[in-house]
Amino acid sequence: MASAANGGLETSEARDGRLAEIFAAFNEAWMKYWASYMKLQDQLYESLRAGREVSWLAATDQEKLREINQVQRELFSDMPRRLDYAPLGSVTHDMGSAPSKIGDLQDALSREEEGCRDLEAAIAVMKEKVDAMRKVMAAEGH
Repeated sequence: MASAANGGLETSEARDGRLAEIFAAFNEAWMKYWASYMKLQDQLYESLRAGREVSWLAATDQEKLREINQVQRELFSDMPRRLDYAPLGSVTHDMGSAPSKIGDLQDALSREEEGCRDLEAAIAVMKEKVDAMRKVMAAEGH
């Protein structure tokens, strides 16, 4: 390969070094992302638990409680329970597939951003409803 002095082209060694730095930085970012994801997942489960308990307040009798529980079981049955895991033996190191894998990651992160916006909107609605419940209960002396 040509040197930097030879028309501005970088050597294969320089390119490989730059890629190694980028991948190392990506791995650091990945670990921060993963820690944030796990923390958020824990908080979401805690919010779900608290929300379920509040929704049970709407049960005026055992039949209504069974109905609420059934709806919640159906909702929970669709929840993902595990992360898809690819054993290392099936990992490809073919840099030719890197652009498509990077594209897949970009697409997934874009969908995740949209999901976060949807989650924020749902949280705002839930907060409004919680505030409304508190106000009504306070007015009734509860």
